[in-house]
Amino acid sequence: MPLRIRFSLCFLFLAFQSLLAQYFPSKNYSTTDGLPNNAVRALFLDSKSVLWIGTENGVAIMENGSFLTIDESNGLGHNSCWDISQDANGKMWFASYGGGVSKYDGKKFTVFTTKNGLPADKTRKVFPFKNKMYVGTEQGVSIIDINSHKVVTPKVPAHKEDFICISFFEYKNEVYFTSIFEGLFKIDESGKTPQIISIKRHEKSYCLGLFGTTLYTANDGFLSKFDIQNIANGNWTSSKFGKSVVWQFAQDKRNSIYAAAWGIFSPDGGLYRILDDEMIDVSDFYGIDSKVILNVVYDKSKDILYVGSNDKGVYEVRLDQMIDYNSFKGKSIIDFEVFNDQKLILHNRGISFLDSKGAILKTVLRSDFKNSELSFLKKGKNSVSKQGVESRDFELNFNIPADAIEFYEMVKHKNSIWVSSNIGIFEINQHGKIIAYIPKHSLKFGFTTNDKFIETITYAGVRVYDDIYNLKGKHYSKFEKNTPQYIVKILNNNNKTYLLSVFNGLYVFHNNQFQSYLADGIWKEKKFKHITVNEKGQLILAAEFGNVFIVDDKKSFEILKTIAKKDLVGNTILFLEAYKDFILIGTEKGLNIYHNGIIRLIDKEQGLKDGAVTTSQIFENQLWLGTKNGYYVVDLDKVVQEQITVDAIGISSLAINGIALPKEKYRWFQYASNKLVCDYKNNSFAINFIPKGHLFPNKLKYRYRLKSSNRWSPYSDKTNLYLSYLPYGNYTIEVEVFDSNAGKATIFKLLNIQIQPPFWLTWWFIVLFCIVIICFLVTIILRYKFKAKEKARIEKRIAETESDVLLNQMNPHFMFNAINTIQHFIISNDVDSSLNFVSKLSGLMRQTLENSLEKRITIAEEINYLKGYIQIENMRFGNRIAVDFQIDPNIDCSLYKIPTMTLQPFVENVFVHAFNDNSQDPKLQLSFQMKTNAVMVCKIIDNGKGSASFTKVKLHKSKGISLTKERLSLLQPEIENPITIEYSETQGTTVYILLAI
Repeated sequence: MPLRIRFSLCFLFLAFQSLLAQYFPSKNYSTTDGLPNNAVRALFLDSKSVLWIGTENGVAIMENGSFLTIDESNGLGHNSCWDISQDANGKMWFASYGGGVSKYDGKKFTVFTTKNGLPADKTRKVFPFKNKMYVGTEQGVSIIDINSHKVVTPKVPAHKEDFICISFFEYKNEVYFTSIFEGLFKIDESGKTPQIISIKRHEKSYCLGLFGTTLYTANDGFLSKFDIQNIANGNWTSSKFGKSVVWQFAQDKRNSIYAAAWGIFSPDGGLYRILDDEMIDVSDFYGIDSKVILNVVYDKSKDILYVGSNDKGVYEVRLDQMIDYNSFKGKSIIDFEVFNDQKLILHNRGISFLDSKGAILKTVLRSDFKNSELSFLKKGKNSVSKQGVESRDFELNFNIPADAIEFYEMVKHKNSIWVSSNIGIFEINQHGKIIAYIPKHSLKFGFTTNDKFIETITYAGVRVYDDIYNLKGKHYSKFEKNTPQYIVKILNNNNKTYLLSVFNGLYVFHNNQFQSYLADGIWKEKKFKHITVNEKGQLILAAEFGNVFIVDDKKSFEILKTIAKKDLVGNTILFLEAYKDFILIGTEKGLNIYHNGIIRLIDKEQGLKDGAVTTSQIFENQLWLGTKNGYYVVDLDKVVQEQITVDAIGISSLAINGIALPKEKYRWFQYASNKLVCDYKNNSFAINFIPKGHLFPNKLKYRYRLKSSNRWSPYSDKTNLYLSYLPYGNYTIEVEVFDSNAGKATIFKLLNIQIQPPFWLTWWFIVLFCIVIICFLVTIILRYKFKAKEKARIEKRIAETESDVLLNQMNPHFMFNAINTIQHFIISNDVDSSLNFVSKLSGLMRQTLENSLEKRITIAEEINYLKGYIQIENMRFGNRIAVDFQIDPNIDCSLYKIPTMTLQPFVENVFVHAFNDNSQDPKLQLSFQMKTNAVMVCKIIDNGKGSASFTKVKLHKSKGISLTKERLSLLQPEIENPITIEYSETQGTTVYILLAI
């Protein structure tokens, strides 16, 4: 074999091995995750780095690890989508296998088929260039103006089979394409009508990839590599390499070129990396288990490779190499150490020395350790148990075989590496040679700052050796309070040696003596498991199930900071390291990164799939983490740098009272406004939102509040909100997104909801209502004032009428008749009658004055008054007038009251006008009867002159009757006609008076 070929193969082998050593965390998305179909025909990253996925059953948009599906029900021309692209205006185009081409402008689809000028409805590719979209079909190419939608289809050259246009590229402002069976062509648009010009005819070409000036074309089972500049000059010299059939290329920011391959009829498909004219299968190392790979695209902003398969969905591969993994052939890692420029790994089969590139230089096997022990025993130096070892110490078992050796830890001291095991302690030099064996069984050992060897004894105290080789040292009894017990870590810092106990807290060895911080009351913490030192020389300590403490112990003991366990992700602290001003806290959930009060999390999403870390060590800017199945190398500079996080939130769906908003409310499948106005009845909302711009969806937590003055809800990993029965008002819904990968919390204003109040609570209704109330109150007040004024007027008039009535009671006519009567008695020398008359008259006048002081008097008092008046008047008639009082038995005369001096004017009229000296059997009757429960009717009946007397009364216009009528109307307004007078030619006159009692 020629030397050049051998050298090339050797170089490729080394490059391939280097590639294999890399570890790229990946994730597979399939129909179980929401993908509409596992047959992925197209992948496309738009201008906003949103991934569009074309499948055999519709198009999916992947954001936040979830999928939004678009299909024919949304307006897509056909569900079988074979290619996706974006034009210069930002609109999306979809090529379908059977339904032509669909354009989506954010709200609606426009479909182009053979009816619009396409040569076939089975389309394979869409390629944007300037203000045009080039469409590759199974029968030729069409050019669509993205603004006018004009379709131009150039005539295809003569061909034997279908003219399947399957791939495009642009070079020097000209568009090229390949037809699977016909070769490479160029579209000449210099004339009025575009023309297809043949560049090179060849048998088959499935894909084109132009990177710089290098053009790759895919054929059956190989790739051809051309220089595009040579092609322009007619030079078609190429190199051929590779295998399978490549369907798409992608290039990352490191200029690595990837090829998606499917051999159609051969099982050699997968994801390949093109390196020095070789196709290297990287499927296994990228976590890709499909052999039917059709697409590959690269997201530069996130450094992610997306790979589409025809049977298992989409693969997401992170290329940032923040975490590398080495299975180390399945060895269980126990401890790490660095020695000069070599890294040492203590594992279950021995200790391996690695160079700076990670290659194993040498391994000291368990058999080497066993041989060293046997060599020591042969020299007769096995009387260890007699050299001051207490009975409760672990006894060495020299019969343990090599394959049963268990290693505990590895400690570097000066120019040696010390390893402890269940068969003793060994010293190894930098060349990997065992140079000393110490027959001691100690689970935890170390060296002091003054180079003394510390042997911890689980149940018998501690020994400090000045000469470990000859076992010369001092034993510290466990019965002394300062003697360390149950030690799990030993660390040197600032001329002090610290020892951690899982039960007795922190110990320090300083000035050749031990001190217990717990026993001396310096620090009451009892349980510790991990300790390290930061760049400031401060101690960082942690219990296995407790808090983490930052301590300054240089001059005096001081706890500077406590990191609460509840703030960590995970229950058990497995390791503790410090890098720069970051604290690295490992738990079963992953790596917690603490910095300035903020905690970030690195876990399986970033590539740390095995959280059961057995040991840790920092080598310069790398964190090495050992597990039972290999080790991880974490790039700390990448880990601690600022991480991108969510930069926006969009509403993917919105329903009001269980009814989804219509499609016209959305743009680009998201609610097109930041505001929503509803009436008070539509007050329950279901909102689904999508965060954008982040890397790890599982690292996001969400909480919300309705107003800035409200409290936040608890954190949740759900990207939906349900707000039920909100009262009317304005709500600015804010969502806080906490990204535990970036350690950032970002607040977004999701939506402003305005719930309008019912009409009776609107401002205009309230104003109108207030006006009505004010008018009503004003009306009431005015009415009250009017009534008060009217009442005052009525009371004044009543007082006036009462005064008039009083004055009218003893009118001149009555007094004249009374005086004449007295005179008549005097002339007749009837002294007794005159005195009797004067007595009755004076009594009547006194009673009149007394009654006038009351507004109402009882019926009994009124009747008594009338009897006195009638008696005086009747004396003028010689007592000829018969008087009869009839009282209804239902009337309580002593209880019921009527207005004062109401009946007297009518009785007076009887004596004045009804009778004369010629009247035969004159009679006056007064009756009192109840008409209703509250109204009494009083009848004054005479058998006098009837109509004649009534006419005289009318002509006379009795002032007393008029005053009485007015007074009764004022006192009892509920009775419309309180006085009615009836007369008859033969029956006389009857007066009806209605009185409210």
